[in-house]
Amino acid sequence: MTGNQSRGPVFIHASPRSGSTYFFNVLRRLDPLLCFDEAIDDSFTYYTRNSFARRVARGQWNWSHSFLERYSQAEFLGAWNSAMRLFPPVPVFRDYIPLDGILPEELRRYLAALIGYANEIGKRPALCEIYSRGRAGALRSAFGGFHVAQFRDPLSQFGSCFRALQEFGQWMFLVIPLQELGLGGENPLYSIIPKPWRVPALPWPTDDRAQRWATMQKYVATIVSSAPGTLEKVFRWHLLSWFLNNLAAIIHSDFTLDIDRTFDDADYRKSVRGVFDSEIGAAPDFSDLTKFSRYYRFEGLDMARIGGEIVGLISAAQKNGRLEAALSSLCRTSPTISPDAAVKMLHTKLNAALTEMASTDEALSVSADDWQGMVQRHRPLWANPRLRGAMHRIYPVVFPFVQAARSISSML
Repeated sequence: MTGNQSRGPVFIHASPRSGSTYFFNVLRRLDPLLCFDEAIDDSFTYYTRNSFARRVARGQWNWSHSFLERYSQAEFLGAWNSAMRLFPPVPVFRDYIPLDGILPEELRRYLAALIGYANEIGKRPALCEIYSRGRAGALRSAFGGFHVAQFRDPLSQFGSCFRALQEFGQWMFLVIPLQELGLGGENPLYSIIPKPWRVPALPWPTDDRAQRWATMQKYVATIVSSAPGTLEKVFRWHLLSWFLNNLAAIIHSDFTLDIDRTFDDADYRKSVRGVFDSEIGAAPDFSDLTKFSRYYRFEGLDMARIGGEIVGLISAAQKNGRLEAALSSLCRTSPTISPDAAVKMLHTKLNAALTEMASTDEALSVSADDWQGMVQRHRPLWANPRLRGAMHRIYPVVFPFVQAARSISSML
């Protein structure tokens, strides 16, 4: 059968700024596959077929994905009529850790429709996600298939997230770890984190867009702040999310892809090609892979100390059984590899990242004054709690007009 459809879909569980779009593009070039980039993406909630078709026709993609030859989500246009009508309301952080390890039925039906569309045209579907790590076990239970956990050097990844703020005023990548860990405080992994390190637990209701907006703005204000210790909190949250959510994905995956090692180690790259050739019937081409080491040294921020603290936290949770209990709640099926092996893998990766950063002479320095300057330049209007509260109240009235204006501008 074309694309080995009988083996089920391929799922890639990655995270923002981890090389996820590059790897999607690598898989997209393989003939047996039909690749969907970020099927779990809240923006689909607000598109019509026509507005999405215009976006695809314009070939719009962002500043860091110039290697794409066409819009990354163009494949959804063909599947629109059969699948996108089933897209559930704002699923990105709704049940990011599914209740009792079971995928919500709305999300299951939608993804099943995408998978069915790919099979109908003789392709094996590959779903390349950045919001699926917490759902990896539930997705495996629901659909079977071949699962890959993809990760990147956490210090370089943090630098890439920070660069987006520094150069483009984009805070989103720094906010995502807060959402992954803290929304509603219901994440089982949240309970492992000591209270002084926890992300504020804020509501994210499916049916209240105004509250979701207010929650997002409060998280942004938490990060884009001149308060002492803010940058340390931001980095700790990034590292906690990197460790815990990658752990949740790795234990339910068939293969773990280290994107840095794919560039650095020719033998490893060959083995990666072999794994995918065996599973898919075609070997991915990494000839255009480029490694960007985004190392920053921040004044007053001891990354090695924080990394050691988090490793100590994970080790203690292993010993007292809390880690295994939290992980077992993420899925009703047994893990593909042991949590101990996955923890060791991530610990080794973190140590290697700390060693490489300590030895490089190419790390960029950011002073306390530099950080304060960025905060002042990029601090949003809604960081002011009074203005945010006022906008929260009038949001339901204002939003329809904003949405109409955006719809008109997209047609011009």
